[in-house]
Amino acid sequence: MGKRGASEAPGARRTSFDMQRGVGKGATVEMLARWLIMCLALVAALSGCARNPARMPGETDIVVSKVTLQAKDGTKLTPDTADFINRMGMRKKSLLFPMRTYSEFREAEDRRRIIAFWQTHGFFDVKVDEPLLNPTEDGAVEITWLIEEGPRYHVADVELRHAPPEHEADLKEMIYFGEGFTDINLERMRKVRVKMHDHLRDEGYGHAVVYSRTWVDPDEKAIHWVYLADAGPKTRVGKITVEGNVKVPDDVVIERMGLEPGEPYENDIRVEREFDMLDSGAFASAFIRPLPTPRFLVPGDAPDDGGKIEPEQIDADGNLVPRKLPEEMDLKIHIVEAPSQQVRVRAGIEFDPTRIDTAVGGSLWLRNLFGPFHHVVLDGRVGYGWLWRGDTNDPTGLYGDVTLRYIKAMAFSRLTDFRLTTRYRDDLYPGFHLREFTAGPGIRSKFAPHLFFDLDLLFRWGQQAGFGPFTDAEKEEYHLARDDYFVGGELQASLILDERDNPVEAMEGYMLGLRTALSPGGTDKWNRYLSLNPLARVFIPMSRLETGPDWSLALRAEGDWVFLDDKGVPLGPRVFSGGAYQFRGLGRHRLSPQFPRPLRCEDPNDPDTCDDLVVGGRSVFEGSVEFRWLPPLKPFGAVMFSDFGAANEKLNPFDDGISMALGAGLRLRLWYMPIALDFSYRLLRDNEIQAPADDPFLVFFRIGEAF
Repeated sequence: MGKRGASEAPGARRTSFDMQRGVGKGATVEMLARWLIMCLALVAALSGCARNPARMPGETDIVVSKVTLQAKDGTKLTPDTADFINRMGMRKKSLLFPMRTYSEFREAEDRRRIIAFWQTHGFFDVKVDEPLLNPTEDGAVEITWLIEEGPRYHVADVELRHAPPEHEADLKEMIYFGEGFTDINLERMRKVRVKMHDHLRDEGYGHAVVYSRTWVDPDEKAIHWVYLADAGPKTRVGKITVEGNVKVPDDVVIERMGLEPGEPYENDIRVEREFDMLDSGAFASAFIRPLPTPRFLVPGDAPDDGGKIEPEQIDADGNLVPRKLPEEMDLKIHIVEAPSQQVRVRAGIEFDPTRIDTAVGGSLWLRNLFGPFHHVVLDGRVGYGWLWRGDTNDPTGLYGDVTLRYIKAMAFSRLTDFRLTTRYRDDLYPGFHLREFTAGPGIRSKFAPHLFFDLDLLFRWGQQAGFGPFTDAEKEEYHLARDDYFVGGELQASLILDERDNPVEAMEGYMLGLRTALSPGGTDKWNRYLSLNPLARVFIPMSRLETGPDWSLALRAEGDWVFLDDKGVPLGPRVFSGGAYQFRGLGRHRLSPQFPRPLRCEDPNDPDTCDDLVVGGRSVFEGSVEFRWLPPLKPFGAVMFSDFGAANEKLNPFDDGISMALGAGLRLRLWYMPIALDFSYRLLRDNEIQAPADDPFLVFFRIGEAF
């Protein structure tokens, strides 16, 4: 909440991309390049420069201006065809999909495609006529397909055979359809088997495969469905080999992976150990392949064949014969080492009702510089903030930070890494700056899957530049530091449990955390304080497509308290909120205790004409309720939200009331650059209802999700 030293990392599960710090305000050069290429391609398409692929047999230059699917009898078609039309061979040009000109070959393809689509949805007797071709005055053609759906088949019965008895009930719960079911989707129903054998593999049956078989009865208009489980034996780790490593020896890779021969093998453990290796910072990718390898299924829209059963797996009576497989499962670790020297550049922009920020930054990774798992990282950022609204003596400002960090992965144990950090930052606030230098050792440890602990012992020097001046009475009332300089030590710790499905645009799961910092004081310029920062995010899916949730309820609550101050709380640990990433009812740092100061007065004798100066507080609390519509694999989305917050110089953040904002936002999801544009109305400010004269209409723009 506007403050943190060297242990800022939330401890979330990281991939190699997350470690590039590409999530949030910044974007790497590679990300920007991809975004630029996409924009150029889009401009070319819009300007008529796009080129069709190589011509198909019978292809003409006749443009397809419209494609229509309609029932032959004029009734409404049953399946939803909005996405299906975009996958047809001949379609109208759109912003995202290129045009396909008319071709007799594509016409025959599309007819088979339509039949297959309707049969997938249970219309096995569907009939599709030859299309109606309607030439237009501009030389294009409109295509109309007339479809006779016929009756929709129903599920007659569903069986699960050969499942391990102790898991049979769990597997049956995964079957979402039963006798009489008519909302047929063969692809979705087949892929239930994938959930089944993934469950068995996670429970220690490393060879498990579940097959899906369907019998269609055209006389009864019925479907008979059978799932066949072949779990195999409980598996344990066999021989371990490493492939692809150059600078990191085999034994170091295996030690970081953390599995040994003879241990039980479970698929979810394998996936977790892959992330453990990525967290070392030495690898661009890591994949643990079990041998013999269960058949790999490509995720996404690839058709599922129900599982391939070899002839020898069926006996004379037609029953499934279990495979003869060993208990030992050998593992091969496939490694791609990250570059030894790697430079990345970031750029970002953000604006809110009071300021505009642009920033450029970069990082230099020197991996394995002093040996395997010995890394040096230099990271920096320079920004410029225009405080374009609000009265302040400092309307613009240059700010930034630079961090030099040494990391030794696996320094104390397999999952406990050592780090030595030096950091300087200059942060821009409304009318003043905070300049800080911190340095010291720390550790990062993983206690359990998705549970991370950070601990840093830091020397800290700070300067409050342009903050005040304040009288002694004002410093006492608002618990302000007596001196503009701060020198001392600080112990920072954080514990984060991150179970979100996505660190950028989470739609399900949760994240819980607690951050704390202790400065014991002891000298004139060493202030004493203890800060506590609990946080919680919960994401509840409300509806789900085949590829994931599309509607979700997001809840956020976070607080920050500063205790034990004896000489006042310096600016670094003081708490602020507001802005595009926090309370969207005020600009950045504007949710804060404030009092009138004669910085600029229209009438020096009238205190009502003087500016209010934000000073930060000892307590702040904020929360959000957000309805998210972020359909998977779509370049757009939208949200509706309600934010509330309060801040105070006392330990009760609600002592002066609560502030609340309502709003809606748009999301443009350009690969690695999620762009957010939020519009809000500040309904309350410290319990006071806001009128149009209070300027309650706000606009926020950012690159990166709010939480």
